[in-house]
Amino acid sequence: MESPELSFTLAYIVFSICFVFTPNEFRSAGITIQNVFWSWLGSEDVGFIQYHVRRSSVTILVHSALPLGYYVGMCITAPEKNLGYIHQVTTYHVHMALQRDCHVTVTQSRQQQLSPDSASPAQILTLRVDSINPAVTPFDIRLNSTEYAELREKLHAPIRNSANVVIHQTISELFLDTFRAQVDLNQRYTLPTGQELEPCIGCMQVQASTKLMRLCHAEGADNESECQQCWCRPMWCLSCLGRWFASRQDQQRPETWLSSRAPCPTCRATFCILDVCVLH
Repeated sequence: MESPELSFTLAYIVFSICFVFTPNEFRSAGITIQNVFWSWLGSEDVGFIQYHVRRSSVTILVHSALPLGYYVGMCITAPEKNLGYIHQVTTYHVHMALQRDCHVTVTQSRQQQLSPDSASPAQILTLRVDSINPAVTPFDIRLNSTEYAELREKLHAPIRNSANVVIHQTISELFLDTFRAQVDLNQRYTLPTGQELEPCIGCMQVQASTKLMRLCHAEGADNESECQQCWCRPMWCLSCLGRWFASRQDQQRPETWLSSRAPCPTCRATFCILDVCVLH
């Protein structure tokens, strides 16, 4: 069975060759630089020299961008293949560093002014990525402190903190640690033979790792809030499911979250923390 990244690679190579050398089929379909950028190029009859200066410039630019277009496509087609690298995409550069060669350090934090949808200031962290590979130039990553826990979870390498840098986490991120600890005590779910795991549909970065099974014994068949059996296949990783669970709770009463319930993000069957099983 062909892997999606191989299929995408072959298709992209064929497309790139045809786009550069433009066979008659592409010309007939209008897939040419002249047709795609006709509104900017202008008329060849009215301004011959200006037209071909613009055409040459945009041709060089588009052809040069084909490798970057391939990189973005691979990230979408096979995101799990990119987990071994740390990426930083800027306007003109794509920084890449192999995780096992990296040292990541939180070097700075600063408070940003209040946003309209938040009651507290946002904390922006600066992380320095240094590689032992001399060919890799060090680069910085900036992110909101609320995303720090997710990044730390995805990285294989530990993240070091510089002195005097305090990272503020949200109640939801703090709850996530408790959520993971409780789920680790639950019964495991054995994946049926032959069933393949798909990337988590919440983050598309790691494989799905949880299954909802009605394991708690809630009493009262007429109680609308009691847990229900979920028939969905494994589709979510533990972190995304935990964040979903936290987002469905009363944000003013975090002390009730552990004993509360939430609907399955896919089929809406009600579940509690005791019903979350890690795949075995």
